[in-house]
Formats: sequence, structure tokens, C-alpha cells
Amino acid sequence: MRKPTHAEKLYLDFDSFFASAEQQLNSALRDRPVAVVPLDSPHTSVIAASRQAKPYGIKTGTSVREAREKCPDIVFVSARPDVYVKLHNRILETIERCVPIAAVRSIDEVACHLLESEARQAQALAVRIKRVLRDEIGPVLTCSIGISLNELLAKIAAEMDKPDGFVLLDHEDLPGRLFDLELRDLPGISKGMEARLDQAGIIDIKGLWSLAPKHARAIWNSVEGERFVSALHGYAIEKAGDRKTHVRTWSQLACRLEGA
Repeated sequence: MRKPTHAEKLYLDFDSFFASAEQQLNSALRDRPVAVVPLDSPHTSVIAASRQAKPYGIKTGTSVREAREKCPDIVFVSARPDVYVKLHNRILETIERCVPIAAVRSIDEVACHLLESEARQAQALAVRIKRVLRDEIGPVLTCSIGISLNELLAKIAAEMDKPDGFVLLDHEDLPGRLFDLELRDLPGISKGMEARLDQAGIIDIKGLWSLAPKHARAIWNSVEGERFVSALHGYAIEKAGDRKTHVRTWSQLACRLEGA
């Protein structure tokens, strides 16, 4: 198993994508709490909340009724699938002016592979990508960028300084900078997986870091557990069938909704 000599992966994650897109496209919504819903109905739930709505506890899955109770001034906007697909593809074209996209992970997340020369200028590259997106797409639709040794760590890094952040996790940052996180902060650690880890006596990142790969395989009941722990330690773990794909239809978009 290979351990990279430099930070090979960049992960870009847009902040509150659907809600920020609506605010970018409609200046009257800016700086206001906004919730995007799949249809105009009091019986549906939020699929994206703006950063102004999130402090009220409104997130993906919050019912319209609950959101209105928590924030009477909230503005509900019906999702516009065609608009988001077109914006998504414009964003991909813009990012690729700075760095080639290796894989599209969701409507609002992409992964890129970095050359060693690009990794040496990690912060400058992140600043350039943000500047180009701001100039070409607009200032409201911000993103957070993580750069690290593999995609898992780059994705973790992208989540560490939201919104509009940048974090580099290199060899010397491991494992110390991970210890401030909770298990559920890690992508792939669901409520059910957290319960499995708890049953195995793993209650924090330090315990997970110390877990032997074979033991992780047993807990996950899959080789994915071994791969996950190895990736956490900075080894290069490639996903099978990785390829760049654009979101072109609403059915594809519906399968790639952003997380809470």
C-alpha cells in the first residue's frame, strides 16, 4: 500500500449549495434565511438551508412547519432542477480552468488530483480557484476546499473550516488535527456505524486511529473498514471505477443532494 509523498488530492465542497445558488441568482434573497424545498407544500421538508437559516437549527430534512416555527421570517423557495444542473456544469467548466477534475462526487462536491508542484502551492491554488469562481459565478456561492494525501482526508479537511474555508492536512498534521473531531464528523461514519464502533469500544478519533486494519474490517464486516482506517492514516486509497461525470438530468441531481 502506497503512502503519498505529497498532498495529492483536492476536495471542493460548496456551502449550502441550492440555497446559496438561489441567493446568488436572486439578490433579494441575500443575507436572508432561505430554505429550498422540493415543491410548494406545507407538508414537505427542506432540501437545503442557507447559512443564515442554519443558526436556527434548520437543515436538510427539517419539515416546513418546523422551519417556520423556528424562524418565522424564513423564505421558502421551490427547487429549480434545470437551473441547478446548468449552474453545476458551468461550475465544473470554471474549476477546470484552474485544475482538472478527477471525479464529481455530488451536485456540490468535486475531487481533483494534484501534481507535486501544485501541492507545494496548495493555499495559492485554493485562493485562485475561489477567486475564479467568484469572478465567473458570483460572490454568494462560496466553497470550502480541503487538500490532503488522499480523498478521504481532503474531504475531512474541506469540512473543518466551513463556510468558505481552506484546510491543508499533510503528514505532519496527522493524527493531531483529527483529534478535535467527533466520529460522526468523518464521512462514512453514519449513526449505525458509530453504534458498531461503540460496541467495539471505539468512542473517539483516537480510538479509531489506533484500530488495526483487520479489526476495522471485522467491525465494518467489509474490506471497506480496512480501507477506511488505512486512508485515515494517509495511505493512497483509490475508489473503484473513478471517473469524471457531470450531472446532466434531474434524476441524477436527485441522487446527489447535498448533506445536512
